[in-house]
Parts: sequence; C-alpha cells; structure tokens
Amino acid sequence: MKNQLTEGTDVPTDTSRRCQYQRKNRTRCGAHAQNGLPFCFFHDPALDGQRAAARKAGGIARTRRVVLPAHVPVKSLRTAADVGDLLGETINQVRRGEIDLRVSNAIGYLSGILLSAIEKGSLEQRLAALEAVLARRDYSYNNFSEHESFDFVPTESR
Repeated sequence: MKNQLTEGTDVPTDTSRRCQYQRKNRTRCGAHAQNGLPFCFFHDPALDGQRAAARKAGGIARTRRVVLPAHVPVKSLRTAADVGDLLGETINQVRRGEIDLRVSNAIGYLSGILLSAIEKGSLEQRLAALEAVLARRDYSYNNFSEHESFDFVPTESR
C-alpha cells in the first residue's frame, strides 16, 4: 500500500510502517519500523546488545583525545603575519580532510586570543615609547622652538 500524504503536509497517513512501540502515555513511537519487523532500531528488544555497543562506541569516540601527530613542526607565532600563515595552513588542512575539526576549532580560537595579545603588546610598546619621550621632554623631533607658531599656507582660491 502506497503512503498517502495529508493535503498540504509531508506527514504520511499510513501508520503500518511505523514502530509499534507504545509509550507509558499510550502514544506510539513515530519512527519508521525496520524492514519486515514491527519495531524501529531503538525499540526492538532483539537489538538490546547492539544498542548498548553503539552507545559505548559513541561515548568512546566522543571522549577520545584528538591531537596532531608528534612530527608537526613548532611554529613561531610572534606576529600577526605568523598567525595568519598558521590559519591559512589550517584552513587548507581542513579543506583536504587532513586535520580534525576539533583541532582546527581550537587553533582558530587560540589564534584569536593570540592576535589580541599581539595587538595589546604592540600598543603597550608604542605607549611606553611615547611616555619616555614625554618624560624626557625631548621635543627635538619638531622644527619649532617653544614660542614659535606654525602658519598655515593658504590654499588656492577656486
């Protein structure tokens, strides 16, 4: 018998291919039954062992540490350009399927933190240099004495 669709929806009206498992509140499981069987994978009593093995395998896979191989060279990451190179390399490894997504996500996240630290370090160095100049009161970099003024050159009339 062909499944008929309720008008305007994608819900099949034929329930013969649905799992026969009935919950405590007397509602039926909405999943498709396995071919030739009355239950879906999750409610078939004959598959208790397989479900337990699948849960165990899923838990092991989820908790397994994913690391890069030991032969991956150490990268110097002192400048924004160094970090950009690492990110470009990581993106290409992800695209080729050579690196786990969890590792690439960690690299991306840590790269953002490192770039922020590099920027702050650069600003601190520049501020320290300005403070040193102001502390010395050494204004020799300009061509004006303390009491001279700077005259603007008038622009041409339009």
